[in-house]
Amino acid sequence: MIHSALYKFILILTLYDMKSPFLPMLLFLSIFTLQSHPQTQVKIGKSTETVYPLTPNNTSDFDDLIPLEALLKDRKVVGMGEATHGTKEFFNMKSKMFKFLVTHCGYRIFTIEATYGGTLKVNDYILYGKGDVLSAMRGMGYWTWDTEEVKDLIEWMKTHNTGKPENEKLKFYGFDPQSYKGPAIALADYVGEFDKQNLDEFVKGLSILTDSSDLFFENPKYVNTSYHGNEQVAEISSFIQKWFAEKENPYKSASGKTKYDLAHFNLLVLQQALLLKKSSEENYGFLRDSCMAQNLRWIYELEQAKMFAWAHNGHICKSLNSFEKDRVCMGIFLDSIFGSAYYTIGFVFNKGNFQAFSWETKKMQVFTLPEYRKNTLSNALALAGPEAFFIDLTTTNNKLFSTKGNVYYIGGGFRPAIWERYSKPIIAKKQFDGLIFINTTTSAVPIDRKPVK
Repeated sequence: MIHSALYKFILILTLYDMKSPFLPMLLFLSIFTLQSHPQTQVKIGKSTETVYPLTPNNTSDFDDLIPLEALLKDRKVVGMGEATHGTKEFFNMKSKMFKFLVTHCGYRIFTIEATYGGTLKVNDYILYGKGDVLSAMRGMGYWTWDTEEVKDLIEWMKTHNTGKPENEKLKFYGFDPQSYKGPAIALADYVGEFDKQNLDEFVKGLSILTDSSDLFFENPKYVNTSYHGNEQVAEISSFIQKWFAEKENPYKSASGKTKYDLAHFNLLVLQQALLLKKSSEENYGFLRDSCMAQNLRWIYELEQAKMFAWAHNGHICKSLNSFEKDRVCMGIFLDSIFGSAYYTIGFVFNKGNFQAFSWETKKMQVFTLPEYRKNTLSNALALAGPEAFFIDLTTTNNKLFSTKGNVYYIGGGFRPAIWERYSKPIIAKKQFDGLIFINTTTSAVPIDRKPVK
């Protein structure tokens, strides 16, 4: 790929007469542009570090990411986290990074912390233009991704795929096993397409799964379990297993093996959801992360293409999740599977706005966090100077990154009355290969949906 500044330089030379009196000035300006490499030396703690200033909300200009090409192009999986589930700059920066990895490093597979079955309609939309983007996004089920920032990325992926051969098209996958509804609806869609005469019988067998809407992004202790017990879900899972075992050959003939395998994977995800539902609160996080890593491995082995994974900081980190009582997390499993081919990037912010679910009002709200003097790592990064920047932690010996420092860590829900408790310790160099720091954040923009009638 040609550096965009170099491309502009070449374009200038083609547009102007070589004898033009303005040529020396044009050459100077072009060379200056080329030499304005987006990296700078700053003081972080007691050490001088090389950082790469970023423009997170400019998602169409990749000049600030060009220096990262050598760092990321030969990885198999790049995992990018977020310090909240509702920050515009995090979402836009991840969107920008994925676009860069696609256009400069040959990445082709996008994955996100959402149910696999619930993302299949998004995949159909970007591959074949089926349906409309808002309906496709609704299937993901998580309010966290129902934003204008994610919508813009999906539309970009669809546009990028236009005119591409099948083996070069981008694909969109979910890898989270928390939902019964996502895989159940995906299986019903498959049967409806290739075995329509038996669809009513199959949907009847799914029973409560297709309308159980309370299992998206939930912790077991907050889920109303009176509506469906584990035994009933286990019976439905057995029904689906038997159904697909008996119809495997005709289904493969009707849809082809690949589509059958893709549909059948929903059964595994459904079993994972049941495993989570039956687990204790203490084991839930570990089991969920291990299942997510297993699903990402399955997606990678299916596609045999470089992959981007979008999730929370607490999932993508490659050592014990110090945010949550040193829990084993997805990134540890991915590091074991892929080794140095897995590169993980965490996010840190200093202050600003974000959207989250209010545990008090039980509604979505925009919250604000101030600069907090006890966030020792965030404070040090804020003093470095750039409003937003990337730093590669694999090449630094700065003690600040190898000792505990506090940062903000917010999940799906938030209690403003105890905001100081969202300051958590982190050993950055152990948990991430790289960090992106955003000094001041703004809230992600939720899609304004009209109520479904």
